[in-house]
Amino acid sequence: MDGVSDQLTMRLDPPVPRLPSGLRPMLARPLPEAFDSSAHLFEPIWGGARALALIGPAAEAGMGDVALVAEDGTRGPAPLDLAGLAARVAARSAVLDGEIVVVDDAGRLDHEELARRFAGEPGRPLSYLAFDILDLDGRSLLNLTLDKRRAFLRQALRPGDEVVAVPSIAAEGKALFEAVTGQGLFGIRARQRTSPYLPGVRSRLWRSVAVGGATSARADAAAMAAATDIAGYATGRSEHVLALIRRLPLEFDEE
Repeated sequence: MDGVSDQLTMRLDPPVPRLPSGLRPMLARPLPEAFDSSAHLFEPIWGGARALALIGPAAEAGMGDVALVAEDGTRGPAPLDLAGLAARVAARSAVLDGEIVVVDDAGRLDHEELARRFAGEPGRPLSYLAFDILDLDGRSLLNLTLDKRRAFLRQALRPGDEVVAVPSIAAEGKALFEAVTGQGLFGIRARQRTSPYLPGVRSRLWRSVAVGGATSARADAAAMAAATDIAGYATGRSEHVLALIRRLPLEFDEE
């Protein structure tokens, strides 16, 4: 009977979804100034290290349940700070898009501390700020609209110590840009609500506006280090990020 039970268990248990290969972050084209548009969703940008998070059993050989993919396609294991991402997704596997940050007490990015963490030094904990989802339980979401992908992200992600789902605001890009300028963030991202996800493409479907007229290159450059040479340390909390988000005119979902 034990053999029969084992065979039945093998038949009933669904196979572990295979994570997609070859994915890279979709990139935004820069604009010199903010704009309003009912066809867009607007989100704050901290200016951290851009990386996809591959989540699932043995996400990558020898990398545990969470692996990271930088803009250039480099893959590496997530630091211990972000190992809890796997428990924060209500699915057996997923691919998230976001940025890795270390924030100060006001919720702003600490560039120097982030650089030290990437260099393998101990310090304040890393957090992952998720704003998109590409794959869920083996189902590709790339061809869905941004609105539908964000709905999946809200349903799948359980925000916690190491991860925050970045909220958005519809239409009012100028108001959000003014707010992030006052809070000392890098800028905003404007994404067409009907946009599919185009891996590795810098598309006009996504636009970025940096505070102070800087280009998006400063934010993009940090992402190159996101998946490599990152040491792990104890987990921390994202209260400072949440506190800053609540000061912005965003559609914040407590769930």
